[in-house]
Amino acid sequence: MTHSVESIVISLGNEPAEVLGFKTEEQIEIALIPLMAEVFDNKANSVK
Repeated sequence: MTHSVESIVISLGNEPAEVLGFKTEEQIEIALIPLMAEVFDNKANSVK
């Protein structure tokens, strides 16, 4: 009896824009700006 092993490769940050549903990297950057602002705002509020 043999067992097959599948490996799932997860890349973080190396996906092309099209895979993420964008046409250009500029569109990704524009979408990330408000998300990054929210993260930085939350960090600033939690450090007191």
